[in-house]
Amino acid sequence: VFPENVPAPSVIGISHAQNPNSFPVENLVRESLEKTGDFDKMIRPGDRVLIKPNLVFDLPSGSGMTTDVRVAEAVAKMALDCGAKKIIFAEGSATNRGLKTYQKDVTEKSFVVGGYAHLAKKLGADLVDLNDAGEKPGGRELARRVELKNGLRRKSYWISKRFLDVDRVISVPVLKNHRYAGVTLSLKNYVGVAPADIYQFPGILPAKSGLDHSLVGLAKHIVDLVMVRPPDYAVIDALVGISSGDRAYPYRPGPKGCMRAILAGRDPVAVDTVACMAMSYEPKTIGHLVLASAVGLGMSDPKKIEIRGIGIEPFRQDFPIPVASGWYIPGRYGQHPQT
Repeated sequence: VFPENVPAPSVIGISHAQNPNSFPVENLVRESLEKTGDFDKMIRPGDRVLIKPNLVFDLPSGSGMTTDVRVAEAVAKMALDCGAKKIIFAEGSATNRGLKTYQKDVTEKSFVVGGYAHLAKKLGADLVDLNDAGEKPGGRELARRVELKNGLRRKSYWISKRFLDVDRVISVPVLKNHRYAGVTLSLKNYVGVAPADIYQFPGILPAKSGLDHSLVGLAKHIVDLVMVRPPDYAVIDALVGISSGDRAYPYRPGPKGCMRAILAGRDPVAVDTVACMAMSYEPKTIGHLVLASAVGLGMSDPKKIEIRGIGIEPFRQDFPIPVASGWYIPGRYGQHPQT
């Protein structure tokens, strides 16, 4: 399942804005993608390109909790420049602010509030709600059951046909730490691919509760969902870099403030590994990264990852251990992992 034509070692492009008061986001995205040297080779003329941001709930762009719409726009424009025929922004949001139970329109509201509805109109792109499995309750006509012979948590998953039938998938998450997963980056972003019509229990707090959210169970689900249809590229929005966990409010960046960085590459495991290092988390202590590397989804050994660009030191920070509002205790990068 390793992404096709990923060179060894895995190459990661990084861009960083030194001036905290002025940094053109599109330039940062283009710089990181150009440093990898392979984005234009990945997109083929006529491709239908699906961009999967992290819009876990309805927040205006720029908070750091959801993918900045400017980052998604820059990625979309570069794909169009490379000959893409159609751009699709797709997400399956978990909830909206203030909701106690899941509602069918959570993704639609997230698209509107996050600026993606406006962006789609501007670019002539489509919006797809990955939560939809059928037109009526219990329906499955909008989804397809995918068998996973080597699934870690389940041997099959229902996934939106609109997600499965595109030519290219680009995971465009935001950089955050997470109470159950340690970090939420390009791989954890795939929880949004699981249709809430199927994987959200009615009457229970919204959060794709039909998936096992134990530390080990969630790690396995993440890897399974990525194995269903691995991303062809990953672009991490680290403009802010949330260190206060996925639920703590107010949302806070790391101790040194906003990171102002973009990380990108063909290998999603390698991109997430470098992002962990930028958070000063030991990648070997992030369960889904270890499992993803073990099943062949990518490279998690920093010695076999080539970083092009400024590197992580200008924006590297010591994110808290344990993760706020949770039980996950990552190891500190550069130190012996906790046992």
